[in-house]
Amino acid sequence: MLSLSILEELGEPIGRFKYPDVKTFGEFIDALSSILDEARFTITRDNLKVAGMDSSKVAYIEVSIPREAFLEFDIESDRESIDMGFKLSTLCEITAGKKGNPVEFRVLSDKVIIMIEGTIPRRFVLPNFEVQAEVLEVKLEHDVSATILSDVLKKALRDIETVSDNVEIEAEENNITLRSTGEAGSKVSLTLTRDSAALINLNVRSPAKAKYDISYIRKVLNLTKVADTIDIGFSTDKPLELIFKSPDGSTVRYIIAPST
Repeated sequence: MLSLSILEELGEPIGRFKYPDVKTFGEFIDALSSILDEARFTITRDNLKVAGMDSSKVAYIEVSIPREAFLEFDIESDRESIDMGFKLSTLCEITAGKKGNPVEFRVLSDKVIIMIEGTIPRRFVLPNFEVQAEVLEVKLEHDVSATILSDVLKKALRDIETVSDNVEIEAEENNITLRSTGEAGSKVSLTLTRDSAALINLNVRSPAKAKYDISYIRKVLNLTKVADTIDIGFSTDKPLELIFKSPDGSTVRYIIAPST
C-alpha cells in the first residue's frame, strides 16, 4: 500500500474528484469495459464525461456524471478540462469495491492516483496515458420513444434470449412489444400497453419495428442496478438508443445499430 509520504512525492494533482460510492462508479466502468478496451475520461468544470465506439462499429456509449454527484470536484483554475486514460480491464478490477466506500481520483499529467476508503484503505497509481477515443456528435430523432421500468426490460430480454440472439421491438399507438422467434417455431414475446405499470411513458409519432442483437444490449444491462427506468428510442430499421439515468443525475447513453 502506498504511504501518504509517497503520494506527496508524486506531486500536486492538476485535478481531483471524489465519488461517494465506489460500487456505483464501478457499474459505470463495467458498462464501458464491455464495449471499449480503453477510454479517455474528460473532466471539465461541470462534469466527468467518457465516450467511445466498439471495434465492430455496432455500439456507441457515452457516460456523463455531473459535478453535483461528487463529494469533491476540482481542476486547476487555468484549465478548462483535463484528461485521464486507462485500460478499462484494470480500472474494473480496482473499482470492484464495497458499496458505500468513496473513491477518489487525483489526476497528474502522467499518472492517476486512485484512493478507495474503507476498513482497509486502498491506493493505486496508474499511468495516465493518451487514448485516441472516437467521440461522436450523435443526434437521433425517433418515431418511438418510451420509458420502461429497467427490471422489467432486463427480465424480458433474458427470456427472449432463451430462444434467439435477436430481439424485435415493435411499437404501435398504444403498446410496445418485444419478441423473438427461435428454432422449431419457439417464440417469446412481451407486450406493454399504456395501462401497464411497467410502461411509464410511450410516444409514437409513427408505428415502427426493428431488430437488434441481444448480446449488445446485454453488455449494459448491469446499469439497471443504478437506474430504475430506461428511456428507449427507435425507428423502423434504425439504431436503438437506450438512456439510463441514475438518481444522482448521471446518465449513460447507449446506441446500437440494427441487425440485418
